Amino acid sequence: MSCSSRSSLLAFGLVIGLGACAAPRILPEGPTPIPTLMPAPELAGPFDTPTAPSFTDLSYPAGPPSAARGKPLYETHCARCHGADGKGVVPGARDFTDLDFMRGETPASFYATVTDGRGQMPPFQDGLTSDQRWDAVFYVWEFSTSPATLALGEETFKANCAVCHGEDGTGKVLGAADFTDLRVVDDRAPRDFYLTVTQGKGSMPAWQGRLSQDERWAVIDYLRTFSYDPSYAGPGASPAASTAAPSEAACTSAAPSQVNPFSWTDPAAIDAGRATYEASCAGCHAQDGTGALPGATDFTTADWQQELRDQNGEILCVLSQGRGVMPAWEETLTVEQRWQVLTYLSTLGG
Repeated sequence: MSCSSRSSLLAFGLVIGLGACAAPRILPEGPTPIPTLMPAPELAGPFDTPTAPSFTDLSYPAGPPSAARGKPLYETHCARCHGADGKGVVPGARDFTDLDFMRGETPASFYATVTDGRGQMPPFQDGLTSDQRWDAVFYVWEFSTSPATLALGEETFKANCAVCHGEDGTGKVLGAADFTDLRVVDDRAPRDFYLTVTQGKGSMPAWQGRLSQDERWAVIDYLRTFSYDPSYAGPGASPAASTAAPSEAACTSAAPSQVNPFSWTDPAAIDAGRATYEASCAGCHAQDGTGALPGATDFTTADWQQELRDQNGEILCVLSQGRGVMPAWEETLTVEQRWQVLTYLSTLGG
């Protein structure tokens, strides 16, 4: 290699070396700046306790819920808004005979609604025990079926399903669901069961070509009865005594002799009456007493306030025995509690 070639190569290497040592050039800012990423969260270790999500605490009953026990509860607490036939009597009240709606719901979702309330519907967490709420839920559930449907479902189940699921629904073969366990079936909607019955799952065959749609829906209604006791005449079989509108004359015979034992300004009675009113009455009559539902009395008018003081015995009788869609409260509230409610109502006219 000649001296001139060596000189050229040395010069080129020197330029490269100096360039590497020089400060980097600042690139022009692009049209979209690069975002600053948040640091990735640290994965929970095996001993970390994850934050529990917010949900209704499902307290399960010791025994199967009962539609028969739920019937009077529904008539007392629910029929005034949802109707004795479950079709709804006030705006926004669900129609429990609507199959499209009911087949997409679950007993667990109904339990959560009864417990926590929804919209204008008050919560019943403090007014009903957990077992009573489950009983009411399964009474409501029967508005979407009928004795004839359950009979068809039982016949179809015994002929086609009992060989694997057992006559009692507990499951005879490995992998068969135990339909008697409320914890297993309470969060599954009828449409979920229908999809499984129709298409099959695992070793369970598809029944689409073997059973009609009516038979499949009937089987699903029937298998639900393994998790609760459906033993009663059925919705609408006989008129419910508590839903019949009592005659107004029934509240006039002894009314003149009844007088509020509390002073209308008694602070203790007012406070106790307010608590009872908010728990049992505000859902229909509104927190301020103006009436949240159609037909509900407006307690704030001067005429009603005067009637309360002049005829408080008759008003107590209406509260006790019910009127129209308003239920009777004589078996739910003591006489003292009812008078306290009326004493509180006397403060709403200001």
